[in-house]
Amino acid sequence: MFTLHPAVYNELMEQRFEIIGGDTGTRMRVWGNSVKDLFLNALSGVAAFLKPEILEAEKKEKPIRQKIEVKAVDLNSLLIEFLSESLTQSDIHGALFHAVSFKDFGDNFLKGTLSGFKAGEFANDIKAISDSEVDIKKNPATGMYETILVFDV
Repeated sequence: MFTLHPAVYNELMEQRFEIIGGDTGTRMRVWGNSVKDLFLNALSGVAAFLKPEILEAEKKEKPIRQKIEVKAVDLNSLLIEFLSESLTQSDIHGALFHAVSFKDFGDNFLKGTLSGFKAGEFANDIKAISDSEVDIKKNPATGMYETILVFDV
């Protein structure tokens, strides 16, 4: 069994996502204390993949806010639709959204406000986010909600 040094484990838990490259494409493992946290951490992970220096921009740039409303058939589809709509809004507004505050949130809908900054050039590109490995589950060992996202780059 693979175990992590406690310091590495704590750093990963603080980060809330892990980008995994490989022969089959780019994947991101994401987790959170709640389903809402998982969605927020997934958005932050996508932003970090697109432009790793996004947190530096946070200190310099005026924030941009954009309303978002998404409906889907289930929770897994909702995550994909949420991230896809966030990417669409990034393209429309020339911004990179890395945070969200939810007004309403359910198993198949959400309403909220995205927050981000003018983006300039992205270091990486995401054409789409696949639903092939998305399966939001609560990990009994950690108590965290987890899933895997696959980026079509």
